[in-house]
Amino acid sequence: MRPRNLVCITLLILCHLQVKGQTLTNGLPPQQAQPASATAGDSTSNNDGVTADSSSLPDEPGQEIIPVAQPETAPPQGVPAEASADTQNWAGNIWTGTGRVEFHYRDYVLHADKVTYNRLTTELEAEGHVQVAGGPNDVLINADHGDMQLNMHTGRFYKVTGSQGLRAGPRSIVYSTATPFMFSGRVLIQTGEGNYRLIDGTMTNCRLPQPDWVLISKAIDMSNGEASTRNSIFKFLGVPLFYLPYLRHPTDDTGRESGFLVPILPGNYSSIKGLVTGEQFYWVISRSMDMIVGTEYYSKRGWAPNGDFRYKGPGQDALTVRWNALLDRGIEEAVTTTTPAPPGQPTTSTTSEELVNQGGVDVVALGRKDLTPETRVAGIAEYLSSYVYRLVFNDNYSQATSSEVSSDISLTHSHSGFVPSASLDRFQTFASSTNGDEARIIHLPNVRYDVLERPLGASPLYWSMGSSLDYLSRSEPHFHARNVGRFDFYPHLSLPLNAGGWSVVPEVALRDTFYTGSQIPDLTGTHDGTPTISHAALNRRDVEAGIDIRPPAIERDFSLSGWNHELRHVIESELSYRYVGGIGQQAQNVLLVDTSDIATDTNEATASVTQRFYLRPLNAKPCTDDAASQQTKEASTCPAHSREWASWQLAAKFFLDPDFGGAIIPDRRNVFDSTLDLTGVAFLTGQRNLSPIISRMRFEAVPNLRIEWDMDFDPKAGRLQSDNVFAGYSWGDTTVGVTHAMLNAVDENNGAASTIQSQQVQPFLSIGKQNRVGFNFAANGGYDFVLGQFQYWGAQAVYNWDCCGLTMGYKSFDLGTIRGDDHEYLWSFTFANFGSVGDVRRSNSVFRDPTLPPAY
Repeated sequence: MRPRNLVCITLLILCHLQVKGQTLTNGLPPQQAQPASATAGDSTSNNDGVTADSSSLPDEPGQEIIPVAQPETAPPQGVPAEASADTQNWAGNIWTGTGRVEFHYRDYVLHADKVTYNRLTTELEAEGHVQVAGGPNDVLINADHGDMQLNMHTGRFYKVTGSQGLRAGPRSIVYSTATPFMFSGRVLIQTGEGNYRLIDGTMTNCRLPQPDWVLISKAIDMSNGEASTRNSIFKFLGVPLFYLPYLRHPTDDTGRESGFLVPILPGNYSSIKGLVTGEQFYWVISRSMDMIVGTEYYSKRGWAPNGDFRYKGPGQDALTVRWNALLDRGIEEAVTTTTPAPPGQPTTSTTSEELVNQGGVDVVALGRKDLTPETRVAGIAEYLSSYVYRLVFNDNYSQATSSEVSSDISLTHSHSGFVPSASLDRFQTFASSTNGDEARIIHLPNVRYDVLERPLGASPLYWSMGSSLDYLSRSEPHFHARNVGRFDFYPHLSLPLNAGGWSVVPEVALRDTFYTGSQIPDLTGTHDGTPTISHAALNRRDVEAGIDIRPPAIERDFSLSGWNHELRHVIESELSYRYVGGIGQQAQNVLLVDTSDIATDTNEATASVTQRFYLRPLNAKPCTDDAASQQTKEASTCPAHSREWASWQLAAKFFLDPDFGGAIIPDRRNVFDSTLDLTGVAFLTGQRNLSPIISRMRFEAVPNLRIEWDMDFDPKAGRLQSDNVFAGYSWGDTTVGVTHAMLNAVDENNGAASTIQSQQVQPFLSIGKQNRVGFNFAANGGYDFVLGQFQYWGAQAVYNWDCCGLTMGYKSFDLGTIRGDDHEYLWSFTFANFGSVGDVRRSNSVFRDPTLPPAY
C-alpha cells in the first residue's frame, strides 16, 4: 500500500462518526463513601487551580474508565394504589391480598375478603363481603363479588345493595345530601365514574333492608345526578299499589328534573270548594331558575290555575313570583229586587237566585338585584283583582282577613351616607267586600335624596337632610285627588353633648313642602266629612326645634342568696321637648296621602321611664370545652352571664298647645305626626293636654317563657285603648301559647267620630315539627269576643317514618256572610324527596311557617 493511501484511510477512520458507544465524561461510578477522618482535607489541585476531591479520581492512572450501565426506572404512570391485607404476595405484576383487605384508589375505598389486582391493566377482582365507598356522589356499594377496571372507572358487581348520598363516618352513617338514594339489585354495572346501571333492582329513599316503599324495575339507570326507569311498580309496605310507565328522580342535592309532580288526588273536601284535585308541571329552566305551573279543579267552583317562578342569582339577587286564580262558575245567592209602585200603592219585592262570581287573580312578585355594591333594585309587587276572592278562598287565616295590598319597587344608591333613590308605590285597602269600596294611594314616581347624619366640617355640629319629589294620587268613594305634585325639603341640624353620664341633643330644622293641589275640609258635615278637592296650590312652611335629655341610669344590686343569684335594678329616663310652628290652620287644607302630610304645629313634652331587671348567678357554672372534652375530658369553668329577665316602660306626652295650631277638626278622627310616634291607636277627637299613657312590659324570668304585655290607657276617656298580651312557653319539642288583642279605637262614620271595638284571643299549640320523625301535632284558632264566635280554628296531626309521612287535618272558617261555616278536611301522604299525595301545602298547613318570626 502506498503511504499516501495509508494516511488518507487513517484520517477517515479517525474523523468519521463512530458507530459505537461513546466514551462518557467522568463516567466512573462513584466510590463508596469513606469515613470523614479518612477523606477530610484530601484534595488535589490541577494546573488550572481547580480543586477536585481525590475520591473522584481513579485508583491507578492506567485504569480504564469504563461506565457501568444502570437500568433506568420507568416513570410512574396512572394513579398509585395503596393496599393492605392479612396476607399479601406478588407474582410479577399481580398482587393478591386475602383477609381483611383494604384497597385505596383515588377517593374510593374497597374492602373485601380477597382481592386480586393487576397493576399494569388496573384490573381488580374482589370476592367476599365486597364494599366500595367514596367517589363524587358518596356511593356505597355492598356486593357478594365483583370486578373493576380502575383506570376506566368501569365494573360489575353481583347481589348488590347500596346508596348514594350517605357517607360512612367514624361512628355512624350521615347524610351528605338532602336526597339520599338507596338501591338493590341482581347486577350493578358501572359504565363510568358516577354512572351505573342496575339490573333487576329496586330504588327507594328509605333505609334498607326493610324499606317502607320501593320502586321495582328491570333496569334502572343512575347517571348525571338522576335515576331513571321505565315500566316500574310502586310497592308500599310490601303491597303493589300502581304502575309507573316512566320516572326520573334526582340522586344528589343539586339534581333537578323537569316533569309532572305527584298529582293532587280527589280526596280533600271543602264545603266551599268541594272535592279538590289537580296536577302541576315542574320546569327546570336553567341552573338558577325553575318554575311550577299547574291547576286545581274545585268540584263546586271550577278551575284554579296556580304556579310560581324562582330565580336565585349571585349574592342576594333573587326573584320569586307566585300566582293563584279561580275561574269561578259562580255560586247561587238570594238577590232581592224592589219594584217601584204608583203613588199610594205599596212597593213589591221579589227574591230570586242569581249566580255570583267570586273568582279572581292574586299575583305576588318579590325580588332584588344588586347592580353595584352600592346600588340595588328591590321591591315587592302584588296585584289582587278582588278582595272577595282572597276572603273566600285563601287558606291562611291572617292573609284571608288582611284587607291591604301593597307594592313598592325602588332603585337605591347609597354611598358615604348620601342616599339618592327612586321608587314606585301603590297602596290599596278594602273597606268591605263590596266592589269599589276601597281606597288607593299611588306614588308614581317618588324621587328622594337623603343625607344621613354626618359632621358639619370640623365643628361639633351634625347635619342631615331629607328631600323628595312625588307625583301623587289618592282615590276612595266620593273622593278623588289625582295628578298632585309635591316637593318636600327637610334639613336638620343637631349638637350632641355628653358629660358626666348625661346625654343632651338639641336640634333645629326647617321644612318647606309645596303642593300643586289642596283640599277644603267639610267642617259642617254637609258631605259626611269628605273634603272637597281644590286646584289651588299650597306651600307649607314650618320651623322646628327640640331637645332630647337622657340622665345617667340609676342602678342598684340586690343579692338573692337563697336563689344563688344577684339582681340588678336599672332605671332609665328620657325627657324630650319639641316645638313646631308656622303651619297653623293651614294643616286642614293639606291633601293627606302619607306621613309627610300630617305635620302640624305642636308644643309638646314627652316623658319616659324604663325599668330593667337583670339576673346573674353568683357562682360560675361548670362547662365543658369541646376540644378539651375530646382530648383530656376535663371540665372547665364558664363565667356567669347576666340576662335581662324583665323590663317595664311607661311613657306619655304633654301637649302645651292642645289645639295643635288650629289643625284639629272637632269630633273627627285626627291623626298627626306628633301622635303617631307614641301609639298606633288613634285617640285625637278634640283639644287635649295629655296623651294616653302607654305601658310596655316584657317578662322572661323563666327559661323558655316569654310574656309581652302592651297597654294604652286613655285618662280622658277613662278606658283602655288597647290591651295586647303575647305569651308562650316551650319545653322539649312542645310549645304552647296565646295572644290576646283588645282595641277601642277612634273611627269616623258619616263625618262624626265613633268607636270601633275588637277583642280576639288566639291560642296555639305545637308538638314537634311537620317534618320530624315520629308523631307531631299542631292546633290554633281565633275567637272573637265581640261577635261571640270562633272565626277560625284548625288542627293537624302528622306521623313521619324515616322516608314517608301521613298527615290528617281539619280547618274551619267563619268570616261572616261571605265565608261562613267553611270547613275543610285535609290529608296527604308524603314520600321523602318525591312529593306528596294530597292537598296539604305551606299555605294551608296548621303548623307555623318556619320562615316567619316566632309567634311569641
